[in-house]
Amino acid sequence: MAALLAAGEGAVLSHASAASRLGLEVPRSDSVQLTIPEPRKAKVRGAKVWRSRALSLRDLTTHRGFRMTNLARTMIDLAGVLDDGELRAAFDSALRQDQDNARRISRLLHWHGPGRHGVGRLRALVEEYRQGDEVPDSVLESLAVELTKATGHQPRLHLDVLDGARHVAEVDMAWPELQLCAEFDGWKTHGTRAAFARDRARDRELFPLGWTVLRYTWGDVVRDRDATVEQLVRSIETRARSLRPGSTTRRQRH
Repeated sequence: MAALLAAGEGAVLSHASAASRLGLEVPRSDSVQLTIPEPRKAKVRGAKVWRSRALSLRDLTTHRGFRMTNLARTMIDLAGVLDDGELRAAFDSALRQDQDNARRISRLLHWHGPGRHGVGRLRALVEEYRQGDEVPDSVLESLAVELTKATGHQPRLHLDVLDGARHVAEVDMAWPELQLCAEFDGWKTHGTRAAFARDRARDRELFPLGWTVLRYTWGDVVRDRDATVEQLVRSIETRARSLRPGSTTRRQRH
C-alpha cells in the first residue's frame, strides 16, 4: 500500500504483485511491481514501475483494498516477462480457478494488439485450450497412419483394456500386442488436481497388467509432431525388442 501511495495517482499493483494476490502461480519477486499510466513518471524505492499507454477501467479491479490489474490484464502483462514454462503455469492456475478465465483473457487480448510483447505466446495458450478436451479423432487417425508407415505396427484407437471381465480403461491409441498405449491429455478434462490424480491412478492399474503408458499434450501432437512421432517410434521398437523370445527383458518378466 505504501508503494501505491508513493507512486501516486492512477498507480496499480501489476505483474507478479497482482498475480500473487489473485492466486496465480508465478515466481516469487523481491520487489513490489506497479504500473502507472503514461505520461506520468514515478520512482519508488523497493518497487519496479512500468508505464502503460493502455491502462483503462476494463483492465482494473480492487482486491482487499488494493487497486490492481484484473486477472486477464495481469496475464497479458506476465506474458511479457515470464518464460514459456512460467507463463503456462500461470495460465493453468488461472483455469483451475475458473475455466471461463480463458474467455476473459481472450476478450481482453482483442483490445491489446499483436504488437504487445508476449501477446502471441498467450494467444497460443488460449487457442490450445480451445482445441478441446482431447486430441480429435482425425488428428489421432493421421498420427496413427504416420506411425504405421514408420514402424509397421498399426495402432488401435480408443481401445478398451480389460482385466478378465473388468473394464480398466479406454486408451486413446494402443498397440495391444506390445501392451503399449499413448494418451493425449487436454486441459478441459485433465487440467484439475482431481483429473491429475485420476489419470495416475489409472496408470497404476495398467502397470501390473503389463502395460506401459506414454502421455502427450495437444501441443506435442500439433506443434512438435515430428518429435512426438520419433519418440513413439523408438518406444514401439524398444517394446517390440523386449518382448522377443529370448530377450533379457522377457526372461526377467517371466
